[in-house]
Amino acid sequence: MSEVVQAIYIREAETRQQPKPHTVYKIEVHAAVRNWIVWKRYSEFSKLDSTFQIIFPKHARPVKLPLKHYFPSTFSDPEKIDDRRRGLEAYLRGILSSRDDRWRLTDVWREFLSIPTGKGSLQENYSSEGWLDEYHTMSQTAREIRSLMNRKHTHMARNEISASHHCTVQAKKLLVQLSSRLSSLESGLHSLAGILSEGELRRRQDMVSSLKDEKDALMKLANTSVRADQSPSPSPPTTTKERKALLGDEVRKGRAFGAAFKKQQALAQETEVTRGLDNDGLLVYQQQLMDDQDQQVEQFSTILARQKQLGVTIGHELETQNQMLDELDADVDRTQTKLKFANKKLQKIK
Repeated sequence: MSEVVQAIYIREAETRQQPKPHTVYKIEVHAAVRNWIVWKRYSEFSKLDSTFQIIFPKHARPVKLPLKHYFPSTFSDPEKIDDRRRGLEAYLRGILSSRDDRWRLTDVWREFLSIPTGKGSLQENYSSEGWLDEYHTMSQTAREIRSLMNRKHTHMARNEISASHHCTVQAKKLLVQLSSRLSSLESGLHSLAGILSEGELRRRQDMVSSLKDEKDALMKLANTSVRADQSPSPSPPTTTKERKALLGDEVRKGRAFGAAFKKQQALAQETEVTRGLDNDGLLVYQQQLMDDQDQQVEQFSTILARQKQLGVTIGHELETQNQMLDELDADVDRTQTKLKFANKKLQKIK
């Protein structure tokens, strides 16, 4: 038996460049027990509506599907994309809230929303693009979990117990969803082995492995946080000796000169985020900072490469302009020579 959908939202739209530029809409499906996300293009909405029309030719849909615009295209206009997003949301919610349930009882409706049936998780028979959509959704879930854990540590440092507990509960709930859907994603990749090329299959296997490593790190971080919360001691999780070894001795009172002063200035200082972390938490937090820095370096490298290409293009253009100026100078010299020769002939005629 399939789950009963209670609410549908389309709050976001995203432009993707592969396999060619297109817009996808984020469908948030809320059921009684769990929630999930499905990404769909407008063409898939249109296909769903056409299928409904074929199945029930004498019955109009509760809400009309937004029309497709050819001239000008919706793709390059954010306002039109947002208007279409609202129209698509109204279309799905109209079917969901209609007293006539003939639409909701069809297989195409369940397949469109990826409604799970029985005890299984989300469907494992992915299309190539559907698999990528599910992967992007799970990656976003992993980033949300890490953000929740960081906020949890911040609340701990401020002694905000209720907010810290709420972040922990939400993070563990998302972790359970991530673990179950990761297994489905891995099984779905096996079913696509005969469709994808060897290189693409290997690339997606690496993507799944990276996501599993991220999930394991988040599980470890969550378990570490739970042990820290259950600790009866109000003191920090690490001993004074361990913290000094990690962060250095505290700055001594009194004045320091020369190398001693520089050493004091170079010592690491506690922050609001690190004060509530133990050794494992500090290690994970440091790894996250390093990952963020690596991402920033990659973005900076991309910018530098673009600037280099721009500089090379400008250099080629300057060379072309210089060559044109040289040719112009040569033409001017030839014209002056001809004018002198013509003037001499005129003087002879006179």
